[in-house]
Amino acid sequence: MRILHFAAIALLLIVASSGQLRAQATQGKTITVAEVWARATPKGSTTAVIYMTVINNGQDADRLLGATTPVAEKVQLHSNTNDNGVMKMRELTSIEIDAGNKVALKPGGTHAMLVGLKQLLIAGQSFPLTLDFEKTGKIDVTVSVEKVGAMEHQHMKGM
Repeated sequence: MRILHFAAIALLLIVASSGQLRAQATQGKTITVAEVWARATPKGSTTAVIYMTVINNGQDADRLLGATTPVAEKVQLHSNTNDNGVMKMRELTSIEIDAGNKVALKPGGTHAMLVGLKQLLIAGQSFPLTLDFEKTGKIDVTVSVEKVGAMEHQHMKGM
């Protein structure tokens, strides 16, 4: 399972560096957000997780400060760390995106967590998300909902 996880991360990095990600570009902004997705949620779920790649094409660092969506009461930024075989999750106040770099929010790593879901997330559907950056301001994106056990966005399969 660990090998599969590392293989998925390696594939993401290869595809991202080759420029083949289908991005949701924002005109006139230095931040581009690509492959925004979440897993479908089972009945009774009150939380869900969003993944994406944030690319800073600008000359200055920026920070993702948070996000909002109508499908949840709040969105929190989290990181996962492995502490001697024990996975630990902690809330972040922001995520730094250095100039000319990209940050992948991915399964098993940094992610955005939806808290207080107002509806189930159903595979094949989508919902709006507004990201709030320190310098760039607000960027609206669309979150695609994948199957419950998905480890990557469907548009990355086969790349």
